[in-house]
Amino acid sequence: MFATYLNDMNFTKGIFSAILITTILIIAYTTCQAQDNQSLGNWNSVILKGKFSPKWSLLGEGHIRSSNYDFKYDYFEIKMGIGYAISKNLTGLFGTGFFNTDEPGGFFQTPALQKELRTWFELNLKQTFKRFYFEHRVRLEQRFIGDNYKNRLKYRLGLLIPINKPEMVHGSIYLALSDELFMPQYGQVVEKNRFYFGAGYKMNKNATLQIGCINDNDYKPNIHTAKNHLQIMLIYDFTNLVKKRT
Repeated sequence: MFATYLNDMNFTKGIFSAILITTILIIAYTTCQAQDNQSLGNWNSVILKGKFSPKWSLLGEGHIRSSNYDFKYDYFEIKMGIGYAISKNLTGLFGTGFFNTDEPGGFFQTPALQKELRTWFELNLKQTFKRFYFEHRVRLEQRFIGDNYKNRLKYRLGLLIPINKPEMVHGSIYLALSDELFMPQYGQVVEKNRFYFGAGYKMNKNATLQIGCINDNDYKPNIHTAKNHLQIMLIYDFTNLVKKRT
């Protein structure tokens, strides 16, 4: 009888979690669609990360996006980095990446509007308060755009909140929020603000699927533009695979 009660509880929790994650995704989608006079963009991402020793880690990212939700992609970026655990919650990382921007809807058939090589140094600080997982990321970028060189500082505050479990483990459904400020060396203090709202599901120890809305606000001299993208992101952590081989 007690086992039946527990099964009923687990079933109820599963139904509640499914309803909650569906509601969150609907909110994210409608939020993305709510931008006046702007079509919804598409943003797809794959992130590979993991430790290959107690102190050292690797990061690889691939992103591709379109200005409209028509899969006529006009932008991609490829990034990689190596990190070092300074302490349990603080990590330093050096990264580099290539960024390519084409005409909207060009699907890489037209000459690129901009090609950029970028390097950066960053610090990641993680803090956990009960079921609230905070991350502070400070990144100093060196941007090589054609013959131009620019420096830029970024700060991102991220928050993960597991919904159906008390912590981030296999089977966790979670809420994801973040806000990032882009601060150039010269000109206005903030040139871009990127807000993210979404939800994710930790499928197993290695793989996580996350879906959400990215809201970009660009602040150029006398011009303010905004754009929303619906993002689908797959995150794969290979740390457990490395541990099994060692």
